Order: sequence, then structure tokens, then C-alpha cells
Amino acid sequence: MTRDDQSWIGEQTIRGITQFDQAMISAYPESDAYLQGAREYLRTVGETCNYIAAAEKLDWKACLPHDAKVLDIGCGGGWLVAMLTRIDTVRMVYALDSSRHFLRTLLPQVVELMNGHPEKIVVIEGLFQPLLFDDAHLDAVVASSALHHADNLESVLIEIRRALKPGGRLVILNETPWPGWRHLVSVMAAAARVVRDLLLHRYRPLSPSISSSGYLYDPKLGDRDYPMWYWEKALKAAGFSIESVMDTGMPTVKGSKGRPLIHFVCRVA
Repeated sequence: MTRDDQSWIGEQTIRGITQFDQAMISAYPESDAYLQGAREYLRTVGETCNYIAAAEKLDWKACLPHDAKVLDIGCGGGWLVAMLTRIDTVRMVYALDSSRHFLRTLLPQVVELMNGHPEKIVVIEGLFQPLLFDDAHLDAVVASSALHHADNLESVLIEIRRALKPGGRLVILNETPWPGWRHLVSVMAAAARVVRDLLLHRYRPLSPSISSSGYLYDPKLGDRDYPMWYWEKALKAAGFSIESVMDTGMPTVKGSKGRPLIHFVCRVA
């Protein structure tokens, strides 16, 4: 390597992950309003949507051990972080997200509005993996509507398991898996659209991706659809046992007829 050689990897990574915020606004212009301010953000996740109400259905004190160190992976604007810091038995919450805007702008304001305890929070700007924790460092990991963004679900789950203590808990919140048959119908409809675009030579810079291990339905934001059976098999393959699956009966958007939000409570097997 000469003295003129340069490494772009660090800067490229930083620029790449900040593209999520830009992609969100580009794909969903209406999101710009609630991404810019904490009150608008909380109004969206708590009043327009059922994310907060669904999370409150869980018995958190039963899920988390005493004096717990918890990682919120893909924490977004920090509403779940704020909730967790209000639990007396939680000692520390690591708030991890790739969005600098979420972490630096929204999260501090959201925690204040929700009467959270900022002294319990450690903010981490990072990706799903690798998690730069020592083995068996964490008591619990939580993820709200986040893990379906993983490029490889099992790989991320294995990394989470490595960072958890023996018997540690993984609580996956607010996912919307179809039953197997309904997922199959969704994938077949997507396949028909792909064939149509091929026949019509319809150019798309980014296209959905379909496979037996998931349906990438929004390539701009990395949203993937995994059926219920796939979640169960991925968790088992990664070394978790599923203690409970909660169907909250609540759709993502209040008053809609969408899929219900589902919670998985798991333990290191």
C-alpha cells in the first residue's frame, strides 16, 4: 500500500446508511412531516398506528430480568427505548440504529416527551451486525418492527444470540407475518407482476425479489415479508426457543383491516 492509498470503507458506510432517511422520504413523501419532529413522530406511532399500544400488551417485568442490560436493535425514534427506561428493573438500554437523524434528533426529544430516563441510555449508531458486544453481555434484546429489514434473518438472530447471556430473552415486537397459505398467495401475485414487467420490458431501477426465504417487497427500504413458519424455523435454527407468540389483534394502522401485529417472546435455548 502506498502513501497515496486511501480507505473509503468507513465514509462509504456512513453515507450509505444515511440513505435510509432519504429513501423513506422519497418513497413516502408523507413521512417527511413525522420524521422531522418528535411530537409528529409520536403521534404517528402512538395515535395513527398501534405500535405503542401493542407493545404495552406485554408484561415487560415478566420478560426482563432484574437489573437488566437491554439492547433495542433498530430503535428508530426511540419510543420503545423510552418505555424500557421507565421500568425499574431495567439498568441500561442500548439504543442501536443506523439512522443518525433518529438517534441524534428524534430520540432525545421522544425520551423527554415520554418521561423516559436518558441517564439509562447508551446510543449506538450501527448496523444489525456485527454487534460489537462481548459474548454473553446482554440480558435481553428487543426489536420493534425492525428485524424484517435483515438481509439474512438467521444470521442476525445468531449474532443476537451470541451477545445474549445464557437464558437471555429476545422479544420481537410488531411484526406482521402471514400464515403460510396467505404468504404463498402474496408471493404468487408478486411473481405474476414480475412476469408482466418482463413481457412488457417495463424498466424498474429496483425490483422486488422473491425467494423461498422471504419476499423483498420494498427494495428501497429493505422491507421483507417472512411467513410465520419462516420466523419460527429461523429462530429455532439460531438457537432460540419460542416461549410465546402474541397476536395482539391490532393492525398497524388503527381502524384499518391490515394484518395484526405479532410479538414473539423467545429465550436462548
